[in-house]
Amino acid sequence: MLTIDSPQDPRLAAYQLLKAKEDPSDRFIADHEKTAIRLLNSTLRVESVFCTPKYWEKHKDLIQSKLSDTNQCFVADKSLFEKTIGFSVHQGFMAVGYQRWNSLSEIESPILLVNSIVDSENIGSILRTAAAFGIQSVLFDSKSASPYLRRSVRVSMGSLFQIRLVRIPDPRETIISLKASGNLILSLSLPREGTDLTSKTKSVYEVGKQNKFVLVVGNEAEGIESEVLSLSDQLIYIPMKNQIDSLNVSHALAVALSHLLG
Repeated sequence: MLTIDSPQDPRLAAYQLLKAKEDPSDRFIADHEKTAIRLLNSTLRVESVFCTPKYWEKHKDLIQSKLSDTNQCFVADKSLFEKTIGFSVHQGFMAVGYQRWNSLSEIESPILLVNSIVDSENIGSILRTAAAFGIQSVLFDSKSASPYLRRSVRVSMGSLFQIRLVRIPDPRETIISLKASGNLILSLSLPREGTDLTSKTKSVYEVGKQNKFVLVVGNEAEGIESEVLSLSDQLIYIPMKNQIDSLNVSHALAVALSHLLG
């Protein structure tokens, strides 16, 4: 490991002033102890680790087993660590990993499709929920935020490292292909009375357990795009009381998956 004595050390470029940037590269930051540990225990490639002496002593065996060159582990006291990253922390342990994207040919069911969700914290929460219920693959359309944004990775608690992640340029083409291969397309959407979608709208309690399916979740404000809804086999909703008409997308996802997969 290398001891750092300046927050301007060029070897720490990936960690410097994190709140002021989001590096548009093939790398990402895991900025929480549990998340960084899950990264180190995953099959993803790790570029470097940055930590305080306490965490080096705590995790040096794991770090040394993952990094072929331990000169890529940088250690600094807590004050310098915080000056480097630009904010105070309770845990002085971070890592830089390389993003991994799968192809559509590698996905396995059950599948989640994320349609136009732009909030990175929601993305992170969705990934954590998806992993908890056994989703194997998550597809992201071009309008959705990347799961590798720092806030997404942090909120997910590293759960994305065990799921196949796929970028899809056109959800319509992807859905048609997935339907052709035998997947049931389910969209999590509020009832839309008076439309031609009413006949295929069901309560999540009516759908029952499923094996080979794609569940679509949509934008926080606008919901799932109409073209995607029209291609869906069923629209499912969660009956609610006390005049509550919607839940946070990750909470709704948890309810839906508990009935589809639980």
